[in-house]
Amino acid sequence: MASTGFLLFMSTVIFFGFKIVKCNSFVQVHSKTQIIGQYDQQTRLDCIVHPSESVKEPEIKVVIWTKEGEEEPLLFYNRGKLTPSSGYSFAEPSWNKKNMNVSLLIHKTAVKDEGVYKCLVYTDSGYNFNHTSLRVTAKYTVPSFLPHPTTIDLNTDGTLTCKSTGYPKGQLCWFDKDGNKWTKSPETEVLLTESGLYSLSSTLTLQRGSIFSQYVCKVFNAAGDKEAEDSFTVPDKPVIGGLGQEGGPSTSTSTSTSNNLATKIVAPLVVIGSLIVGLLLALLYRRRYQSNHRAIPTREQEVEEGDSREMQEFFREKTPSGETV
Repeated sequence: MASTGFLLFMSTVIFFGFKIVKCNSFVQVHSKTQIIGQYDQQTRLDCIVHPSESVKEPEIKVVIWTKEGEEEPLLFYNRGKLTPSSGYSFAEPSWNKKNMNVSLLIHKTAVKDEGVYKCLVYTDSGYNFNHTSLRVTAKYTVPSFLPHPTTIDLNTDGTLTCKSTGYPKGQLCWFDKDGNKWTKSPETEVLLTESGLYSLSSTLTLQRGSIFSQYVCKVFNAAGDKEAEDSFTVPDKPVIGGLGQEGGPSTSTSTSTSNNLATKIVAPLVVIGSLIVGLLLALLYRRRYQSNHRAIPTREQEVEEGDSREMQEFFREKTPSGETV
């Protein structure tokens, strides 16, 4: 099977009627030595044709954009027919054969687009080519934190992991809230993702009694420049006994403890007091009831007392004076 380069060469020869046009000084192709492209953004690879002043109204016949390591051309223009690969096009939207700007546009730059590109141009007065190198960068994301356990506080043993993603390979560093760098920052673990980006992670081991209230994680790019940072604040929860991390009493905990203690004491007293009041009321009611029954005589008692008085009257009348009945 014939190689792609050979097929392209043959198509060029056929176009010029089997006459090979040599590279000469009538055509110059200018391009930048290196271009930095941003990940997931458009990138323009410049390629400008400069014909000599002696050439009047030059025309572009063939344009071939290739990348080292790739067999197929990224863009191929021949005799008015344009064949671009997916994701590539001329940077000039209304490009035509009179336009000497044959720059290439990468629509959505990926890490795999890094490499060396070649711009080959044929005109009606000769041909020439040039190379440009593309380097891709992806700004690192703002660090995210993953505490373990998720409810970590100042008095809990655990770990704190910082993560960030970008390209090329960078580094994570830990700082305290005053901006002082940890002298023994843990190593940065690096994972290459499917998209070609680097996923960085760094994990701190936290021990109760030596935990700070705030941790700052910063991410630095391959050049050593800081790209992003974020901080994580550890919740301040008191230790057993009502003392906080700093050794002082915890107001919220003391108040809560006092309220709980008061509740435990007052509740039984209320119950006991209610029982005592109920007993006193029952005794009072009983005494009043008995008192009322003693003060009011019954009908039988009244009849008996009346009969007794009548008997006494009768015997007093029948008995002679001075005798005792």
